Amino acid sequence: MSVRKRTLLAATAGAAMLFALSGCAAPGSDADPATASGPVTLTFWHAMTGPAATELDTLVSQFNAQEAGKITVDASFQGSYADVQTKYTAAVQSNSTPDVLMMNDISTGFMVDSKKTVPLSTFTDKDSSFDADSFPPIVSSYYAAASGGLAAMPFSVSQPVLYLNRSLVTQAGLNPDTPPTTLAEVADWAEKIHASTGAYGMTMNMSDSWMLEEMSASGGENFCTPENGRGSDKVTGLDLTTPTQVAFMGQLQKLFSDGTALNPGTDNSAMVSAFASNKVGIMLTSSGAYTTADPSKTASKVSAFPKTSNSKDAGVVVGGNALWISGDGHSEAQQQAAYEFLTYLHSADVQAEWSSATGYLASNTGAADTTAGKQSLSDPNVAAMADQLANTPASQAAAGCRTGAFPTVRATVIGAFNQIVEGADVTSTMKDAESKAADQIAAYNTAAG
Repeated sequence: MSVRKRTLLAATAGAAMLFALSGCAAPGSDADPATASGPVTLTFWHAMTGPAATELDTLVSQFNAQEAGKITVDASFQGSYADVQTKYTAAVQSNSTPDVLMMNDISTGFMVDSKKTVPLSTFTDKDSSFDADSFPPIVSSYYAAASGGLAAMPFSVSQPVLYLNRSLVTQAGLNPDTPPTTLAEVADWAEKIHASTGAYGMTMNMSDSWMLEEMSASGGENFCTPENGRGSDKVTGLDLTTPTQVAFMGQLQKLFSDGTALNPGTDNSAMVSAFASNKVGIMLTSSGAYTTADPSKTASKVSAFPKTSNSKDAGVVVGGNALWISGDGHSEAQQQAAYEFLTYLHSADVQAEWSSATGYLASNTGAADTTAGKQSLSDPNVAAMADQLANTPASQAAAGCRTGAFPTVRATVIGAFNQIVEGADVTSTMKDAESKAADQIAAYNTAAG
């Protein structure tokens, strides 16, 4: 089987779920419809594990107690985000979709294309008490609905940041309290750390193309064409070979090839562990890794993700997840109850509690004024993360790419970048990745209709 045919088959398989969503489910009732005058039970599917799952259970219990006799949320773990997406598709076929669905950031395009959920703006437009300005601008930009407002309720928010190991940085004669702000400076620091200490100078996520997407955004460059999927037209391809992109991939190639950078492969936990055990001086990864990377909260310095150009559009794309309200087969009473649950989870006090317990960044700017929020922000590293989120411009580049084919093309891009790490020519290798990704996206778009 040819490489091109395998590429098309992979993309078609990824789009098959969306085809099923759009073609096989008729409006109906997943259960006995709740009435406005009676109690409502909501099914809520999520993908949280560990401390986040424990905290989510606590929040659900608090909401159920608050709404006793009116609304009860039945929360259930459904596996990884990929598992949730697969189960959601099957649930559409059997008219058994959950009232509320948690999905990760890069599945936003898939969820919008499915047309099986009700935009959050349908409810907020009628709710005079809802503050649309309570979200950091870049968060609103990421989850924006085509018709205005939000497509879903942002819940867990993260961004990539730069971590410095204070001990190794100091040994190299550098000042951790004046961190590098550009990738060129990061490369210079990494080389000095490696030469002075023998430790790796830097590391970054390599399990998928996330870091390349972020470095494109931090240079003011769109990752997808046209317009990062944020205009009126669907995404048809990727842009991986602008001068800014070629330059930063060349810088990374040198760091990996000369042994300055640690390539953790697909195991991000190994990367964080290496940083925490003084084997790496600089780490580029999620804000959510802070507790694991630095349990003491004193051994590291966290600062803004480095820029790859001085573009006014330069910023970083948010990660995390959002909560979606199901439409077909769910009564108005169920949908309204779901909205009340989502606004509870977005409240300032709850977001402050969620952020403190999980390491995610608060999606409600009012969380900073709560007792829990003030306590979290007393840590200068947490404050640095919050400042970056608040100050990220709501530019098209920083809004990130929106396409339902994203999971498939990520594998293509990181595969090409791994060849570059091994010494392949940057431009020609990424040109090839652009071509393969265009085929994958075309296959998805055709299946999506």
